[in-house]
Amino acid sequence: VLAAVRKSGAALKFALGELNQDSECLKASGLWDEGERQYSRNEQAILSVKFSLAEQSTPYASEFALAMKKDSFLKDFKTYNPNAWCKESCDPEFTNINHPCRGTPATCTNPLPNTNSEGKPCATSCWRFAFRVHQEVSKETNGFMIQVEEENGLGAGQQIETLMAQEAGIKVFRTTTKLQNFYPAAFWRISKAVKAWYDSGCSNMDLEIVELWME
Repeated sequence: VLAAVRKSGAALKFALGELNQDSECLKASGLWDEGERQYSRNEQAILSVKFSLAEQSTPYASEFALAMKKDSFLKDFKTYNPNAWCKESCDPEFTNINHPCRGTPATCTNPLPNTNSEGKPCATSCWRFAFRVHQEVSKETNGFMIQVEEENGLGAGQQIETLMAQEAGIKVFRTTTKLQNFYPAAFWRISKAVKAWYDSGCSNMDLEIVELWME
């Protein structure tokens, strides 16, 4: 398995059982950094993607995350990728948008611990709680969220993440595509959009749509 994911990080989704959430497999794929990496930017980013580690899902989200790590500009931002962390939920249906949890202590009913001894999200955190914490960190550091919309639209979890982003008040860039597969030749478009936002003084907090299906 390690040999396969070293060759192609997106192949991690084919690891059976709990191997696709195993720390060594995640590190080998490139989705999880080895140790405490230092980033040149203080702002922190967050990815809103479909859960792509399930065997039946597409590799689009994982390929996007790997491209972000290789991009000359975006690689300098510490980025939270929810696909690289464990999945718990206080919502029995996991992604029911009508469930009241919006990731805050006041709305999350997770019976398991949401934080560790350092007060940070942990393996038993509700996914919404962990995501909201990272959204707040992005907001505090003048960071941003990139929402990766695939050909067939946003996933149910991404729709919830959109609502939470609105509550948190963070900048959102949403990439769209007309293609089933990830198109790396167009990735420069999202990098350019984020850089332009910082160059402009981050004044525009509206949702920005970035098309990633043509060069």
